[in-house]
Amino acid sequence: MVYVIATPFYAADHFFGLCMHVFIDSQEFGMLDTLNKVAVAKPVELTAKQLFMLFPTPMFTGMLPDIGMCDRIERKLREIHKSGKGYPSPSGKILAYMTPDDLQILPEMKELVDVVMEESGIILDALAIRRESHYVTNMWANIANPNRRHNYHIHSNCLLSGLVYIKTPKNCGRTIFASPRMNLKNIEPSYFQKNELNADVFSLPPEKGRMLIWPSHVPHAVEQGTANEAEDRIVVAFNVMIRGLIDQPTARLYLG
Repeated sequence: MVYVIATPFYAADHFFGLCMHVFIDSQEFGMLDTLNKVAVAKPVELTAKQLFMLFPTPMFTGMLPDIGMCDRIERKLREIHKSGKGYPSPSGKILAYMTPDDLQILPEMKELVDVVMEESGIILDALAIRRESHYVTNMWANIANPNRRHNYHIHSNCLLSGLVYIKTPKNCGRTIFASPRMNLKNIEPSYFQKNELNADVFSLPPEKGRMLIWPSHVPHAVEQGTANEAEDRIVVAFNVMIRGLIDQPTARLYLG
């Protein structure tokens, strides 16, 4: 029998659609080859099978409309680094510089902030979140050794978090994401194949100009890379929050 899975996807035209994935019972492979042959008894199965994807965790991604934006941003970040502002690497440690976390107020970052505001608004609409408005609460950059690891963490006090890859040396560390439910399992079987139904870790290859946006409660980390250390890995990260009344009985909250 066939299980049909209806899963939402983020469409370029700003709509959620249904992406139909079909899983076919292995006993049905070769059905055409055995057509008109002697029927083989099959186990009794359910009819009208359905498989629902409960409580999915969305990940939104796309490319900047102008990759040259990355070069302009990199020049500004290098300028900030040279000025001594931000958080330098500890003495004797590998490069792990972080800028101040208010880059969103800089005129040189406006073109990126505009993209973040547009896309996060589309995402908040897709999630059907009521609000008066939304805004970028923090934006910062990391200029780091391309092979440097970063432990799992989440971003607090916001609804959405995201990043843009500004410079990505070949084989630099990936940003990896873990299922928030990963540590709630009481047993972890061995799998003959990883797929969207059993995987707890997700990553995309780092790509200059690629933006990722996700719910802020999703744990993420940077894995160790194997890149040429003559180049830096540069990422701009950001958080997004809403303004307005959260009108929930016994949990009413105004976010100004």
